[in-house]
Amino acid sequence: MTNDPFDTTCLRHPETASNLRCGRCDDLICPQCMVQSPVGARCPDCASIGQAPIFRATPGELTTTIAISIGGAVVLGIAYALVVWLLWSMPLGYRVGNVAAALVIGLAGAPVGEFVRRAGKYKLDARLRVVAAVTMFAIWTTGFIVAVALGVWIDVFLNIVAYIGLGVGIYVAMNRVRP
Repeated sequence: MTNDPFDTTCLRHPETASNLRCGRCDDLICPQCMVQSPVGARCPDCASIGQAPIFRATPGELTTTIAISIGGAVVLGIAYALVVWLLWSMPLGYRVGNVAAALVIGLAGAPVGEFVRRAGKYKLDARLRVVAAVTMFAIWTTGFIVAVALGVWIDVFLNIVAYIGLGVGIYVAMNRVRP
């Protein structure tokens, strides 16, 4: 920032007179070096700052979050399969067991979203929402494979009630990680 209040020349182009100031640092800028941003005119330095690090996960953090989520999806998928198998083994009837299985996967969205959020170090990155959605789908897929191997009827997973439960779970998980 200039110390002279009467100086009216651009800091980067001293031969150009200007009264325009950067909206962030208040330096004088000319139309030649001005960068128009959604919040007004900025100098080239302030325009190149970009997104704060709190919002964006580094590639290493994103890779670690994906790896942890895959591991968690396998473990939670097996647990989901065991719950569905237990519900299937009980004399509840097809409809009650089916709704209960869909309810379990729908309610799993909140802890899965929290799990991904913590694995992502509480970053407010929109890519973590995709990781949460894929994690929920991986849990459902793993549960499907393991439960069918345990002898659960395949139609417990392949009906509209199960798909609604999965959709609710994905929606809740994604919103727990919402930036």
